[in-house]
Amino acid sequence: MKQNQENSSMELNHLLQMFLRGFRRFWLYGLLLTVLLAGFMGYRSWRGYTPSYTASATFTVYSTSALQSTSQTYNTATAEQMAKTFPQILTSGVLSRIICEDLGISSLPSIMAKAVDETNFLDLTVTGRDPQLCYDVLQSVIKNYPQVAELVVGPTVLELVDESGVPTQPTNTRSWHGAAKKGALIGIALSIAAMMAYGYVKATVMDRSDMESGSNAKYLGGLPQLTQKRRTRSTERAITLLDTDSRSYREAFRLVTVRVEKYLRTHGNQTMLVTSAIPGEGKTTVAFNLAISLTQHSRKVILVDCDLRNPSVNKMTDQEPCAGLGDYLREKVKLRDVSKRLIHPAEKEGMPDILYAGAAGKTSPELLGSQRFADLMSSLRASYDIVILDTPPCSMLSDVSELSEQVDCALLVVRQNFASKTSVLGSLMTLNEYDIPVAGYVLNAFTGGIGSGYGYSYGYGYGYGYGKNYGKNYGRGYGSRYGEYGDYGAKEEKET
Repeated sequence: MKQNQENSSMELNHLLQMFLRGFRRFWLYGLLLTVLLAGFMGYRSWRGYTPSYTASATFTVYSTSALQSTSQTYNTATAEQMAKTFPQILTSGVLSRIICEDLGISSLPSIMAKAVDETNFLDLTVTGRDPQLCYDVLQSVIKNYPQVAELVVGPTVLELVDESGVPTQPTNTRSWHGAAKKGALIGIALSIAAMMAYGYVKATVMDRSDMESGSNAKYLGGLPQLTQKRRTRSTERAITLLDTDSRSYREAFRLVTVRVEKYLRTHGNQTMLVTSAIPGEGKTTVAFNLAISLTQHSRKVILVDCDLRNPSVNKMTDQEPCAGLGDYLREKVKLRDVSKRLIHPAEKEGMPDILYAGAAGKTSPELLGSQRFADLMSSLRASYDIVILDTPPCSMLSDVSELSEQVDCALLVVRQNFASKTSVLGSLMTLNEYDIPVAGYVLNAFTGGIGSGYGYSYGYGYGYGYGKNYGKNYGRGYGSRYGEYGDYGAKEEKET
């Protein structure tokens, strides 16, 4: 029961988020649509007003047998029975034809008859645009009805009790308020529907459940949202593991690293492509920090910036524009000189080697599929334990296709409440189309409660687990450096 309530609450929350997303984008258009529809329908009602007049009469109706009877009950029953047949007789072609011939008209206005409860009275009304015609039709009905009814119910007598005469005032009034309200309601309904539709199409990934509902991609961890440190008044510096003082961010990234390295070791992979669905999800930051973290795990790592259109790794290190991958692909540098002229060795402990992209936009991305790039990757595999490739978003399909032959797996960076679920799932499909195995995804800039279903808890959990698994093999495992966290790490690794 509690689980069902939580699921219902999550669904309601998602619906509200979809509506709010559309509302923030289209509230002004929705207001404009509502006002326009209200004004249009109100104006149309006001301009389309046509006065309507009603002539009425009240009379008693008898059959000949009723006139000979002194029973009031019999007279009332007869009137009620005749009232039931009155509308059928009125709508019959016989009576209509007789009235039209009597008045010399081609069509009749609306005619209605209703019996007064528990009496032998009938109310007859004729409604139309012409008040005189309504009155004339009323009189013709009273005059001609008996001869038509005689064929159905026998001899009939109508005795007039009261009549309205020729109506002088219309029974309807010129009112646009009701139509305007109706138009406003239609506008509101259409606006809400459009906002919900937009919210659904643009629904972003909020948590693991959004990914699990549309894919089987493995969750590698969630990185908490952190405020960036300002470098200057106009720019901001991206967060790295070397300068952040956020313990929760460090712990979260350690778990991601453990899971990534476990995947690479299990599958015998060396090269990993780091990408995202759209720009702005933090893929370069994640790739850079992943390279740092793997280096701190005593692995020899190189980070290669393969985003030839928009290089970003140099911004992480404040590196001035320099020669890089593009220069090699354009045959300005020979393969044997790449390590000396293009690869930047680690400037301090804990940093990976870096191969920057070079000048932006001067190298065709198609060269990533060339033999020269394949030769470079073979050389890097021989020199490094792990090669991390920072690539453009998956929306740039040509880059992914060119790299597909040279990478072993991919890591997808998904920023919370940023890219649409459609684009994220589309990125996974793109990677699958090019036969690039997906190691998993990282939920970046996560603002939910740390430790609530996202695989890590603040402040502990990685020392013993990592030390037990990797300490003997690599010497600098967390077992010796973070052993104070104890058995929580072993428990966490077992759960993941």
